[in-house]
Amino acid sequence: MNNLEALKDVAQIVYYLALSISGPLALLGYLHAKRAEQREREHKAYDELDKKFLEYQKLALEHDLDLLDLPDASAYLAGDRLRRKHELVTATCGFALFQRAYLTFHDQADDFKARQWEGWDQLLSSFLARPSVQDAWQIGRLHFDRSFQAHVDERLAAHLEEIGAAPAEVYAFRKTGLLVCVRNEHWMTPENLALWKSALAEHEQGWAA
Repeated sequence: MNNLEALKDVAQIVYYLALSISGPLALLGYLHAKRAEQREREHKAYDELDKKFLEYQKLALEHDLDLLDLPDASAYLAGDRLRRKHELVTATCGFALFQRAYLTFHDQADDFKARQWEGWDQLLSSFLARPSVQDAWQIGRLHFDRSFQAHVDERLAAHLEEIGAAPAEVYAFRKTGLLVCVRNEHWMTPENLALWKSALAEHEQGWAA
C-alpha cells in the first residue's frame, strides 16, 4: 500500500511538472502565433496601401499630374520633367517590389525563403548602383517600412564603400540618410544640405581629433 501511495505521489509530481512546462510552452506558442498573425495583417494592409499609392503615381504620370511625394514645382523635375517623373515612378515601383520580397523572405529560417531572399538582395544591390535610383530613394524612402529603409540604407552604404566613396561621405550618408553630390545638390532643401554638411564636418573633426 505504501508503494502504491508513493507511486501515486510520484505520478502527481510528474503530472504537475509536465503542466509547469507545457503550460508556459503553450502560452509562448500562442503568443508567437498571435504575433505572426498580427504581422501578416500589418503586411497585408501595408501591401494594399502600397498598391493604391503606386496606382495613383502611375495615373498621375499618365495624365501629367503632381506626384504624391513630389510636386511639379520641385527642383528635382528641372529640365526634362516628364523623363524625371518616369524615372521616379519606375524606381518607386522597383522599391515596392523589393520591399514585398524583403517582407516575405528576409530573416526566415526556411532554407527556400533564405535562398529566395539572397537572389533578391543581389538584385537590390545592383539596382541601387544607378544614380537615378539613389535620387529616387532619397525622395521616397520614408514611404517604406522602417526595417526595409534600414536595409536599403545599409546596402547603399556598402555600395558607396565598394566604389571608393570618401569615408566622410559614407559617414554622412549613414548618419543622415542623404547622399549629396553635384548631380543632385540643386534640388536638395536647405535643411538637408545643412544636415549633410554638418555630418561631413563632424567626420572631419573626429578624424582631426
